[in-house]
Amino acid sequence: MNKFNSKPNNKNLEMVFGKNPALEVIESSTVEVNKIYLSEGLSDRNIRQRIISYAKENKIPYHLVPEKKLSTLTNNQNHQGIVLSISPIKYKPVNELITSTLENNSPRIILIAHEIEDTHNLGAMIRTFAASGGNGIILTGRSNVGINATIIKTSAGTLFQTNFSRATNCVNVLNELKESGFWVVGADNSTPSELIYKINYPDQVAIVVGNEHEGLGPLVKKNCDFLVKIPISDKVDSLNVSVAFGIILFEILRQKKYCK
Repeated sequence: MNKFNSKPNNKNLEMVFGKNPALEVIESSTVEVNKIYLSEGLSDRNIRQRIISYAKENKIPYHLVPEKKLSTLTNNQNHQGIVLSISPIKYKPVNELITSTLENNSPRIILIAHEIEDTHNLGAMIRTFAASGGNGIILTGRSNVGINATIIKTSAGTLFQTNFSRATNCVNVLNELKESGFWVVGADNSTPSELIYKINYPDQVAIVVGNEHEGLGPLVKKNCDFLVKIPISDKVDSLNVSVAFGIILFEILRQKKYCK
């Protein structure tokens, strides 16, 4: 199909763009692809052929279009000549995500991203979490960004390796996790917090990270089993939330000997 004869007008659809995210999508069995758009001038013949073969095998409409059309679809973001229209990411109920994490042989670690507003921060945390082998992320709060095309791109498509839940009330989620045997670790750089290296982390851990500007609220902190901080220079107030999460996550993995 070489005519650009339509473009998505369903507000419920998401756009995935870029080579790595697109490849993650076609290798995933959980993503529903509706349409594929490829640049007429896409120079990477291998990727072009893989995606067209995938489209034909799965009877998905594909269109070869000018670069300008792809720029329009992606609001002028770096699409690398590939755009996929997919159905929205499906969120699991919290209890199902907890159960699947407990049944998983990989690290039994869950990320709770509370009131995260920056798409690039959430995308970076998803990518870091996927690199650890973890597979359960819960988005909490009213102002959490949720999953969108920028997050998919920032995560380099690793988002499709991960299970997601979404809930408004973070404290309720923390209580449900604790009832299932998880210990809740809150990232908080205040004085009462323990240094991340001084905690003996249990086998089942939920890491809570808070809003980029406000951090974790008092009620959320009160419902954590541990509050931990990262030792940093007095010349710096704090670390980016995605960087802090990565440091805490891999310290836990190091202790539990998941890092080789």
